[in-house]
Amino acid sequence: MTTPQAIDWNSLASELTGIEIINDPTQVAKLSLDYYHFSPVLESQLKDKRGNIVVRPTTVAEVLEIARVCVKYKAPLTVRGSGTGNYGQCIPLNGGLILDTTRMNQINWIKPGLASVQPGVKLAAFDKEAHKIGWELRMAPSTYRTATIGGFIGGGSGGIGSITYGVLRDRGNLNAVQVVTLEDQPRVIELRSDQVQKVNHAYGTNGIITELEIPLGPVYPWAEVIVVFDDFMTAARFGQALGDADGLIKKLISIHAWPIPSYFAALSNYLPEAKHCALLMIAESSLEPFQDLVREYGGEVTYQKTAQE
Repeated sequence: MTTPQAIDWNSLASELTGIEIINDPTQVAKLSLDYYHFSPVLESQLKDKRGNIVVRPTTVAEVLEIARVCVKYKAPLTVRGSGTGNYGQCIPLNGGLILDTTRMNQINWIKPGLASVQPGVKLAAFDKEAHKIGWELRMAPSTYRTATIGGFIGGGSGGIGSITYGVLRDRGNLNAVQVVTLEDQPRVIELRSDQVQKVNHAYGTNGIITELEIPLGPVYPWAEVIVVFDDFMTAARFGQALGDADGLIKKLISIHAWPIPSYFAALSNYLPEAKHCALLMIAESSLEPFQDLVREYGGEVTYQKTAQE
């Protein structure tokens, strides 16, 4: 790999005709970072890391050309989605070219239980389309509205929905990926079934994901519920019992010991002082038997919002 300082970036950019290139320092700086600063350790280590240029391809052919040019110039290449991660996964440690996938945002097709997408499709935007035929993503991170599917697969792990479907690396949660290699002659390869684990949660370090085939889950009208408890271990046992209740359809079980709930400022009216809480998403059809479980564990429902609300 050539050091970024030794690369003629104007010459490199001239070989990427027709591909959007960003070299404004302010924009490049913005697109070089994620939410690494949440960590006091990473904040000091990564705050000065910057790429040299950013490219935004829209097609696999453009990604192949970018890969070819990076190999030719031995330029460092860092892949990013929306940059919503917290651990510096998309920060260029040695400068170089940043490949921003957010313009590769086409949904190729959706059918019952399965979809094919480009990596830059945002999770919420995808679900809006999938809901039309009664399906949705199996799981999503807290950055659901802004994160991309490719970024979630490349740098995520699990999230809302994992109580039912497990984590991304579990068999069956990613059907196939199309990847561009960084060889002397870059090529497109397809990985299917267990082979997808070669690039799943690899942060784009061993190939550029250009297409994904993802399994879906059925849509339910989800109710958002907060239940509070006097005792944390009772809250924890309630969460375990709810998770084990196969007949109750749920999407989220998140148990929090006081004082963590005190940091949820927007929900302060529903989180009494010194109470431990469960933040939940329950299918509306399961709410009646769910209430019986709440009573069994001595919990109190302080908030309930239907899907329509």
